[in-house]
Amino acid sequence: MLILDANILVDYAHCDDSICALISTHVGTIHVATPVLGEVKEIAEADCTPLGITLVEPDVDQLLTAAQRRGRLSMQDHLCLLLAKERGGTCVTNDRPLRRECKAQSVPLIWGVELICKLVEVGGLTSEGAKDVISCIHRNNPRYISQDVVRSAFARLGIESCL
Repeated sequence: MLILDANILVDYAHCDDSICALISTHVGTIHVATPVLGEVKEIAEADCTPLGITLVEPDVDQLLTAAQRRGRLSMQDHLCLLLAKERGGTCVTNDRPLRRECKAQSVPLIWGVELICKLVEVGGLTSEGAKDVISCIHRNNPRYISQDVVRSAFARLGIESCL
């Protein structure tokens, strides 16, 4: 089970939202809390099922817990952490404060680009397709998906870097 943060959904949606359906089919089920989806203007609730995204409506206790300040985590980030921890899922995020908190609570983590690499490794996407998506994510989000991140992903997939 993969619990996706808003930053991952935005990155994927800006480049190729069908990547979510491929991940859900080949790597693991994608779950997104409804308040997290609310942060993502690029994906409507009606788009979720065709994209392989399972929406999770947090219960009152989860919302109350997530609303309590926890360092630099937003309520939505805290929800990702809670859902991953409670459901035994993997949190997929590029958000450093959320990653730190997941590590502190022993919640499994994966980077968004790393998830694309896993998709290639299980045969759900070609290396060329991954190169296009990862390059697009880098162009749209160079602050967080740096050249080093891209080079590392390309090396993992045996793709010659053009950076």
